Parts: sequence; C-alpha cells; structure tokens
Amino acid sequence: MKYNIWIAAFLTGISVCVAIEEPGMKHVARLPDGTTIELIALRPYGGGDPRRTREKPGPWWGPDGTQLNICPDERNSACSWNDSYLMVMAIENTDDVSCRVVGPWDSDLMVQPVKDKGKGFENRDIRRFTLRLGNQKSGDIRVCIASGQWKTLEYWLIDKSYTPYDNFFVSSEQVIMRCPEQNGSDVVAEVTQVVTERATRLVAFDRDGGLHQSEEEQGGESAGLVRFIHRFKDLDISNIDHLEFQNRPYDYWVTFHNVSLDSGHKTNVEIDIKKPGSLLGEILPGFDGIDIDKYQEQLKGKALCICFFDMNQRPSRNCITQLAKQTEQLRNKGITVVAVQASKIEQETLNQWLQNNNVPFPVGMIRIDEKTALFNWGVKSLPWLILTDQKHIVEANGFSLAELDEKI
Repeated sequence: MKYNIWIAAFLTGISVCVAIEEPGMKHVARLPDGTTIELIALRPYGGGDPRRTREKPGPWWGPDGTQLNICPDERNSACSWNDSYLMVMAIENTDDVSCRVVGPWDSDLMVQPVKDKGKGFENRDIRRFTLRLGNQKSGDIRVCIASGQWKTLEYWLIDKSYTPYDNFFVSSEQVIMRCPEQNGSDVVAEVTQVVTERATRLVAFDRDGGLHQSEEEQGGESAGLVRFIHRFKDLDISNIDHLEFQNRPYDYWVTFHNVSLDSGHKTNVEIDIKKPGSLLGEILPGFDGIDIDKYQEQLKGKALCICFFDMNQRPSRNCITQLAKQTEQLRNKGITVVAVQASKIEQETLNQWLQNNNVPFPVGMIRIDEKTALFNWGVKSLPWLILTDQKHIVEANGFSLAELDEKI
C-alpha cells in the first residue's frame, strides 16, 4: 500500500538548531497492528560535510526537505564518511519492536534510542540511525520492523567459576559469546554472530526468573560477521542463572521513498508498507552477509543485473557463462553484472571455476544462513536474475536470461 500523508503540525518553542521554518507535515506509516513509524528529521553526519561544524551539528530538515527549527537529537556526533546522514524516527503504539534500516549503499544494524532528546521529544520513543547515501539529492530508506514472538536459539548456563579468559560459549547457530564479566554495577557480554536478516537480542534471566534486557553497542563488522557488546545495567553476575540468544523475523518493510538529502530541496515523500519476500519496485536489501564488500564502491549509481546461482547446478553454470559472454554488451547499455554464489563452497574452488570460464564480473558468496538470505532477496529458484535501475530499485526479477533484453 502507498501513502501520501500531509498533516499540518504547528510546533512552538525556542530551537537549539539552525532553522528558518516550522515543520509542516508528518511522514507516518501505520502498520495493521496499529504501530506507527514516523520519519521525523535528518541532518548531515559526515565530519567533513561543510553543512556542519564542531560547534553546530548542522541543519535539521524533514524527509521532504522542509527546514526545521526542532532538534530531536541534541548529541553533536559525526563519522568519517562525508556522505553520511543521521536520521531520527519515532515508533509508537507498541511495547516491543526491533528495527534495522537499509539504504542504497549500506545498512544500520544498530537503530538506537535517542539518549539526548531535544525539547518536545522527552516523552516520545525516538530512535536514531545513520546511513551513507552518496552524492544524490534524494534517496529511499527502508525500515525493517520485527514485533513478533522471540525464539530462543541458544541457552547458556552461567557458573561463578567461569571467567572471560578461559570460557567461550559456542553454538550450532553461528554465534559465539565471550564469558560475561562484572563491570562496576553492570554485567558485560560480547557476542559475535553472522549478519542475519532477523532481529536478534541477548537476554539474561536471574535466579528468580526475572528477564533483563541489555543495552547494545556494535563492536565491529566484517565479512558477514558482527560483534555486539551487551551491557546489563545494575545487575550482579552472581544473580544470573542463564543467558539466552534469541531472534525473530522482520514482519514488515516500511520504505520512505524520495527522502530529501538537502535542507530546502523539496521532495514528495511516498511510503510503502510490504511484507518481506517481494522485491519488485523495492530497493535492494543490501549486500550484508554477502562477501562482495570490495566491489561496493564500483556498484554505486549503477543499474545492476544480479544473478543468484549455484556452481554445483548445471543451469546455474550455464547462466553464468552466458552472462560472461554478454558482459561487454550489457556494459554498453549501462548495466553492471554481479553474481552471488547461493550455497557455501570452498572459495578456492569457486575462484578456479570463475577463472577457467573467464567470468569478468564481481562474484560474491552468501556467508550467512542461505535460506534466510534467499528469502529476503525474494529468490525462489536458481538461477535467479534481478534487474535494477541506477538507484537500485528492482525493475524485474525471476525472468530467464532469454528475456533480459526485453526487461532492460
């Protein structure tokens, strides 16, 4: 479903941000269960962006480019990527929801509550995230929402004799936990896991059966792996009975189309709400969990033909070899070819086969759970072709190689 929502809102008060105009509309998605997701505002986040300084975080504007005199997040932080933006959204009418955010070039696994809330936002559930969006005037932002029941994947008992220096907690679920330790009044645990298209969390149960949720920080990400640092506030490790690693699927994709990336650049924002599984007309999910990171820069701003394949299957091998012969012709049409090996095989075996068949385009391999990745990419059989425009919006998928020319 699509929404164009124009709701007048008049706010008062003295602003601590640079602004010239009151906000004039809300950009809100309402889910079937009543949960609302409002994209409130964004600002430059790159440390070298000329629109911000050390003293001032830069102007805030609405998703449609309206310059605002509100400051939902007063924390003046930045990152090293000059094409990055900090965004703030509000999630309301729900008690328990997990989010991740996907943009054209990257994603943010750590959608965090805003700690330094600005005036007027003190009592709202507002969350912050960052995305790189390149040198463009507008972009599409997808918010993945999970609100269903948590499923326990791993159960770890804690013993007072365990220390972080001689105990790791392993699992068959592609997750490993360093032994928790006391840090002042808090308990800290580190979890390394594969990047997955599901929401995850680590919870502690005390000896009375009480559940404790952690505050999370991301401690690094590379080649389909991510490390989270979990802090259980005001909890003594001697009171912990066990910890559980849990996950749940994302129920909805909420996409804010045509979000303005410059204050004063007016756009008409549209909102789509979809269940996962269909990518047609949607922005690509991003290549998290696919080891194609070194090619990400050269894929920016390019129309893509993506082929999911399995080297062990003859139809897949034939599709790749035929695409290899058409690469130059497709490049002349402005199409960049990318392939993804859908099952885990030895990297050396894959590299040798690609070399023997003179495959000239980037090829990655899924490093996370294959079924989860293929589901989230909408792949129903192999080989599976996906065609996008330059903004990485899917224009066609699931077609045969013989149909490629008519899809372009």
